[in-house]
Parts: sequence; structure tokens; C-alpha cells
Amino acid sequence: MAPQVGDIKWSISTGGEIWSSPIVGTNNTIFVSSTDGNLFALNSDGTVRWSYQTGGELFSTPAIGADGTVYVGDAKKKLFAISSSGKIKWTYYVGSDVHSSPAIAEDGTVYVGAWNGSLYAINGNGTLKWMYRTGANILSSSPAIGDDGTVYIGSWDGRLYAISPKGKILWSYLADSKIDTSPSLSDNGTLYFGSNKGTLYAIDSQDKGKLQWKYIIGSRIHSTPAVAKEGTVYVGAKDGKLYAINSDGKLAWTYDTGDIITSSASISTDGTIVIGSWNGNLYALNSNGSVKWERALKSSIIGSPIIGLEDTVYVGCTDWKLYAIGKK
Repeated sequence: MAPQVGDIKWSISTGGEIWSSPIVGTNNTIFVSSTDGNLFALNSDGTVRWSYQTGGELFSTPAIGADGTVYVGDAKKKLFAISSSGKIKWTYYVGSDVHSSPAIAEDGTVYVGAWNGSLYAINGNGTLKWMYRTGANILSSSPAIGDDGTVYIGSWDGRLYAISPKGKILWSYLADSKIDTSPSLSDNGTLYFGSNKGTLYAIDSQDKGKLQWKYIIGSRIHSTPAVAKEGTVYVGAKDGKLYAINSDGKLAWTYDTGDIITSSASISTDGTIVIGSWNGNLYALNSNGSVKWERALKSSIIGSPIIGLEDTVYVGCTDWKLYAIGKK
């Protein structure tokens, strides 16, 4: 479900801006990273369970392994593995800034992209399995992992790469410009991603990246596409609009927030779409594009909201705060 009202249940101040997205782990623990270098683990009431100082700015959204280990990269060229109790397990020196968020395969391999243009595969013990270098920088495109273990990631060379679990390139798809978005992989194998020129692509991951369709928005896409159960794709753009694209690539509707959207949409089980904007507003939209509610948080929302237990939405802002939104 999604919250039926947009009340502020609580907020907590970190020591820096929040550019990343929070995640919810076991026992409803909320993890969020901050540009002051702290990774926070919070209880569901907003109290701090623990925090870990990495020493570098954190733009990366944390990822949680099957054993509760939390992985996050920082702007001082390191990937961290932190236990569920907040103790450091290991660090891996990537050698380049990490803004991309890690992704974890079923075998425990941690994949992460770095500013030097490389995709790293790190074993669960913190040793390097392999590295694949793309043709340009990787900023915020984070890996997506297919059921067969194939890893997909975008690069500033304009290519979306499909890399085997052994680090070999399977294929790549050349878009019209740099790729900052993370690819989204649907249940039917379609990969969705956007380009900096504002084109949304749908390609077939099972057919060497064959183009299924593309929709030209014409404004930079930094938002990762979100795919609803019935196949509608939701993506935000620099022009401030959220676009709803049908599964055949036709526009269903748009909603104009009036300011830049880098946030990716979260879709609740009842189809409610929740998204943030640089204008500081958090929006809950019905599947037809009408507004269910909106909440002014008065500071830019750069990262994405997530929907947790008890229909609560968690979202970070540039005012150094993480907010819990729902029914008080």
C-alpha cells in the first residue's frame, strides 16, 4: 500500500546533505547515507541505532546483503562492507570516486561502478574478482543484475553494457548520449534506461539489446525508470515532468512538478506513484496522474523516496534531514 496522507511522522538531522536514497532492511531498519560521510542505521521511530563514518562524502545508496552486511561507496575511492551491527568488515580501494550504488548478486558478489569508467566485481570477502573498463566515466549509473547473473550498467560513452558473471562483455547498446540513469530490468527481460539527451529506451536483454522502442522526452533523464506491474514506465526529467509511458512506448500522461526531477519513482502495491522534485515537494500520484497528496519539505529532493512498512515513505533532502511521511 501507500500512505493515504502526507503527514510528517518524524525527521532526523544528519551532518550533511542527502543525495542518496534510503533503504529498509530487516527489522524495519532504515539505512541512509549523507554527504558528511556517515552511514546511519535508524529504528522505525527515527532513533539512531548506529552510525559509521567512512571519511569521504557519500552519494551512493547503500545495498544490503543476504547476511545483513551493508555496502556503500564513497567519494574517496573506497567501497565499504559494514556489518548489521555497524562494525567495519572490510574496505576495498577502488581507486576512483564511487557515486554509483552497489548491487549484490545471489552468490554474494558485489558489483559497483566508479568514476574511472570501470565496473568492479568484488568477492564477499573484499577481494577483487574482476574489473571491466567501459569507454568513459561511470557517474551515477548503478548495476542491474539479471536472473542469469548478467550485469547491466551505463557509461558516459553512451553505451549500456551487458557483462557476464565472469567479466566478459556480451553486448552493448549505443544510445544517443551519456547515460547517468541506472537500467531497470522488467520481469519480461526488457531493459529500460534514459540518456542525457532525454531519450527513454526499451531494449531486449534476451536479444543482444535489440531496440523495442524509444520515446524522446527531449530533456535530460537522470531518474531511473520505474516499471509498474501492468508495464507502465515512469521516469522523471530535467524539465520537471514525470512521464508515464505505456508498455508499447506511447505516452499515457505527464505531471509537471515545476522543477528538476532526478528522483526515481517508487510504486506502491496499490499503484500509487511517489516521487520527489528539486522544488522540495514530495508527490503521491494515482495511476492516472491525478494527485493523491503532496508534502512540501522546503528543500531539494535529489534522491528517491522508498515505501516501507506501515505505509511510510522515507525520503532525504538537501536540508540534511531524512523524513518519514505517512499517517501520524
